[in-house]
Amino acid sequence: MESSKIFCLKRNMIRTVGRGGMAFLLTVFLALSGCAREEGGLPNDPPAPEDPTAYEETLPPDPVYDESNVLYVSPAGSDAGNDGSLGSPFRTIGHALERAEAGKSIVLRGGTYREAVRVRLANITIRSHNGEWAVIQCPIQDPDLDVTVLFDVDASGGKLQRLEVVGGYYYGVMFQTQWDWGDPADRSGASRMLLEDCRIHDTGRDGVKITPGCDDIVIRRCEIFRSGRRDNGNAEGIDNVNGDRMVVEDCRIHDIATNGIYFKGGAQGCVVQRNLIHSCGNGGVMVGFDTSPEFFDLQANPGYYESLDGTVRNNIIYDTGYAGIGIYASSRPRIYNNTVYNAASRGQNALHFGISFQDWESAAKRPPTLEPDIRNNIFVQAAGGDDHVLRIRYADELGGLSALSGMPVMSHNLYFRIGGGACLFYDQRPGSFAQGMSLAQWQAHINGDGDSLQADPLLDVQKKLSASSPAINRGRNNTVVRYDIDRVERNGIYDIGGDEFNN
Repeated sequence: MESSKIFCLKRNMIRTVGRGGMAFLLTVFLALSGCAREEGGLPNDPPAPEDPTAYEETLPPDPVYDESNVLYVSPAGSDAGNDGSLGSPFRTIGHALERAEAGKSIVLRGGTYREAVRVRLANITIRSHNGEWAVIQCPIQDPDLDVTVLFDVDASGGKLQRLEVVGGYYYGVMFQTQWDWGDPADRSGASRMLLEDCRIHDTGRDGVKITPGCDDIVIRRCEIFRSGRRDNGNAEGIDNVNGDRMVVEDCRIHDIATNGIYFKGGAQGCVVQRNLIHSCGNGGVMVGFDTSPEFFDLQANPGYYESLDGTVRNNIIYDTGYAGIGIYASSRPRIYNNTVYNAASRGQNALHFGISFQDWESAAKRPPTLEPDIRNNIFVQAAGGDDHVLRIRYADELGGLSALSGMPVMSHNLYFRIGGGACLFYDQRPGSFAQGMSLAQWQAHINGDGDSLQADPLLDVQKKLSASSPAINRGRNNTVVRYDIDRVERNGIYDIGGDEFNN
């Protein structure tokens, strides 16, 4: 089931007061209305990826901290008369930002800062002092405190490093856009941003909100958890609507009210790699999803694809209410070496091809997914859920909508259903309808998924391979996958799943 009642809180009419005035109101409206229902149409051809080398897996650099251009803040400091030096720190982050110029680092001494932070200047870094830990916290019940840390449209190049961000009426961290206001020729947002080594949790809704035009955002080694503490109906860990080239790597995302991560609305070149994602009320990772048409860039994406050239690799995803990995209206998604376990306990499938309705608007294309490449994954369906570990959806609305064009490119996957019984496959499309297929029938049906198997993957408590796992040395080596979830280089014949045994 994929109704808007389950996945979307569509265009709540809210009253937003306080920071940002009308600009902020429009952006919050944008953020809320980025969710749409499911529907269909014929797409234009998607653009080719700009740089195929972007898919190669690399390890991130070590953190870099600028010590030369710093203002200090301390819970024991003062905004009246202090100069922001180490020995004379300010009391509040807001005052430090008022005194800062572009390029400053705001270094926080250990303690809790109970204030909403709005960054308006470029290349501002906010981080904890070395050897200490700072917390920025807002309540979730005060609509005047919409976001705990907000990067405004002019704040590109900013960083949050080694911080804890708690609460916010809507979001813990938000990247602001001018997509729907200001100069109509400039729909950009805060871009080239870094969230690194942070904890973001107990938010009113989403943990991290990325709005259209906020591109090149990296979220690295962060823990994001307990979203939706005020409103759990639409509360992702990371909600990305049309932010290109987002990278989420080496994070732990858990206890999320709805979806762990999605990137949709025409987001191009996004990468989700080496993350542990679990305990999500809805899905784990959604490649594409369902977006209102006004948030697509129709020059770059005239076919209304929800995601283009997205890559999901080396993740371990488990205990999801709906799809472990869902693919919606996506062009050329690449799904490699993921472990999906105990997925879809409430509905859908461990691997699910879904339909985007895009508000049922006549201009929208609602394309089927095109050219998915899915290899070396473990897909384990929850006991008591759907009998099918994989489904390709079809809907009768709007003249008929297919979730997939043609057949997927697949191989070297492992399938299992907790509690035993056959792993079944389901293609709902009228031209290729087949329900309750066995693995062998599925392989014949798509003329692919060779060297795949149905077996218990024999995972340990960390959802990694045990010594007797049938996934060991059963994968296909892949030039765009170099490491496993532990950041250790794979060697020899690859194992199936996110973990390389004994790495």
